[in-house]
Amino acid sequence: MHKRHPDHWNRKAKAEGYAARSVYKLEEIDRRFRVLPRGSEGRGPGRVVDLGCCPGSWSRFVRERCGRNASLVGVDWQEVENFPGTLLKASVFEVPAGQIRAALGGAADLVLSDMAPFTTGNRLTDHVTQLELAQCALQRARELLRPGGAFVVKVFDGEDAPAFVAEVKRHFSEVKRVKPEATRDISVEFFLVGTGFLPTSRIRDLPEVAPETPTPET
Repeated sequence: MHKRHPDHWNRKAKAEGYAARSVYKLEEIDRRFRVLPRGSEGRGPGRVVDLGCCPGSWSRFVRERCGRNASLVGVDWQEVENFPGTLLKASVFEVPAGQIRAALGGAADLVLSDMAPFTTGNRLTDHVTQLELAQCALQRARELLRPGGAFVVKVFDGEDAPAFVAEVKRHFSEVKRVKPEATRDISVEFFLVGTGFLPTSRIRDLPEVAPETPTPET
């Protein structure tokens, strides 16, 4: 097991009042792919679901960027102090999709999942356990997203990851594999960013997910 020492991202999160460094992963993903709803196209201020939302950094970032009128629902079996939306304290495996949708007030524009298990140090075990969470997140996204919506999910790399990536790409018009700058160097995690959700009736075969390519900053 590696002992984790505070680094630039930890210090930055603490200085800016965020509970975890993970907020900067979402910040980069949104900066590059604009997944957070901006209330365009007459859909109102936006609806976002944060699966496994504890400790709350991603949800706080969503609230700051989307505004107080956006509908934000978090799901976690743990309590999240001062959650900036509606918190459903439940297992993501067990909470009914209808309950999430009712709390949200309609179909989601974006479903987020930064879920990870309590790691054991056994890479294969952790990979399999985390992938179960990612697969649950995908199922929730399929149940909750509006056509054209977006999905961001954490994945632990490993032998079963390619099959999961292939499954995600069946449901979105574009999928990117991303490892944000704030990710620890030793981490096996990456994120899939799916945009242009395709409802079941419109699922079609798509090319394999494109690997991340550097994008010049402007």
